Amino acid sequence: MTLETVQDPVALSEVARYLHDYLDPNAQNIELPAVDFDHISDAMKQITVDVERIHVHADTYEEAALTARKKALHMQSILNSYRNLSTPLVRMPTEILTLLFESCVRSDTGGDSLSHEAMPFVLSHVCRRWRMIVNSMPSLWQTIRLHNQKTVAHNRCLPSLSILRLWLDRSEPLPISCLAILDAPDLCEYNLKTLNLLIQHSQRWFAVHFSFGNQGGLYHHLCSIPPLLPLLRHFRVEVDIRIGSHLVLATWTAPNLKEATLLVQSTSSTATTVRLPWSQLEGLVWFPNTPRSFLDISSALLRLRRCCIQISRHVDIDSLHQSTLPHLHQFEISGPYRSIIEILCCVSLPALEILDVDPDEQIGPVADQLLSAIARLQLRSPCDIRYFSAPFSLFSSPNSPALVSNIDTIQELRISISTEEENDISITNLMGPNTLRNLKVLHLLFREPPEEDVTLLDKILELVAFRRQRKPSSGLCLDKLSLDVIRTSEVPDIHISIQSKAFQKLFKLQREGLSLLGSAMNEEWHSFFGDTRWSNEDLQRAAQYWERFGYSDWLFEQEIDDYITRRDIS
Repeated sequence: MTLETVQDPVALSEVARYLHDYLDPNAQNIELPAVDFDHISDAMKQITVDVERIHVHADTYEEAALTARKKALHMQSILNSYRNLSTPLVRMPTEILTLLFESCVRSDTGGDSLSHEAMPFVLSHVCRRWRMIVNSMPSLWQTIRLHNQKTVAHNRCLPSLSILRLWLDRSEPLPISCLAILDAPDLCEYNLKTLNLLIQHSQRWFAVHFSFGNQGGLYHHLCSIPPLLPLLRHFRVEVDIRIGSHLVLATWTAPNLKEATLLVQSTSSTATTVRLPWSQLEGLVWFPNTPRSFLDISSALLRLRRCCIQISRHVDIDSLHQSTLPHLHQFEISGPYRSIIEILCCVSLPALEILDVDPDEQIGPVADQLLSAIARLQLRSPCDIRYFSAPFSLFSSPNSPALVSNIDTIQELRISISTEEENDISITNLMGPNTLRNLKVLHLLFREPPEEDVTLLDKILELVAFRRQRKPSSGLCLDKLSLDVIRTSEVPDIHISIQSKAFQKLFKLQREGLSLLGSAMNEEWHSFFGDTRWSNEDLQRAAQYWERFGYSDWLFEQEIDDYITRRDIS
């Protein structure tokens, strides 16, 4: 007997009566029929009937309990919905909820688009009304963040790509910003499927950052996408391509592209190349293999304002041709010193104000050549270099004071100092009465902790004190100072200790008026700029990049976070 069969009143009455008996503590004793050896078979038949009846009752009660629980769960769900609807937050007007949801999504800096813990999914689970609003707001789904290695570590399995497909569909028709870190080599097939989903929406790309690790195949696949990218404004790709990769030439049509970062490292001369609309770029970061790769396109960089290139290897160029980059404001160049000199001799940069040179070699023996190339660049352009960054050994030549006088427009100087090099001559040269007469800001970047050579730090501070006391006839006094030490993957948290006597001298200079661009924290010195930047312009650019991807925790840098805090307070 089940609930479907128990329909007539007599049967229902019997079930209900026995339920009362089962629940009555005074009716728990079992009444057995009288039995003797002559009538034992009749007793067994009676007990069998009773057992079957009790089993039927038990099945009926269990089915009724299950039905009752289902009804209770359904009613509880309705009750929860009513309770949610009764709260002022849920009953807010849609216009206010829209602003609230956008704020919640912005605050979700740790959200992964493949996780159900991402803020849009969390909001949509509150109630039906919120779900309808969230699903109808493409702006909540515009920023897509993927880090497959972290996602797998968190979920302990590969999440379904249907989640990404849903996210992309809900972001339509708006432009999308996508941060995709697909560098796990053991997830190649999954990474390719992820990339293919993103490529299906490439015509909506606004800002994209792809990191492929050493998976050159993903980069080749990216280069073969449909060439029309009508909304793309910011593009960044990072990949290490192994030797033997085949040559792929891709030409993209991206009429709105302004910034490109191509961190494609390869020892192969036939590495995949993306041909971008160079003439419209305003910012370019690039790892060209040789100086020729850069010089071949330099004449097309007509709107470029900031350029950072890192040359892999030097090759001599037979015929040098001059090209003018009329709007280049900031130029950072690193690699073999001969490549740096060759490029500086082949370009004219009339708008140049910021120059950063970082040779691979110890530059001391050829410092004169590099300084001469810089002086000729300034004279040929002509331009006024106001911000200059170079190894300290660039000033180690006896001819440095005379050569530096040709670039006397420098107001801000960053020098990278190694405790393993001879620095006395450089210090003496920078203390010359006519050296860098307009210098007001000095940035010291130590390649090793300065505590390893306390004498060097003392001498550097003597240089700082000397330039603080310059007479008006010798030029401007030093106003500001920053200092930091280069951090590596082996020692990512190293900072300069403030407990040394030398640093106490620095605090004395601060009390006397020197502005220190940083702060003390936990007995360590923290520069405002960190070890990779040296201007507010760099910090602002990094903050804008971080903002494009929703201030993702994966891109967090303490210096950038501090800069945003200082900026917002001021």
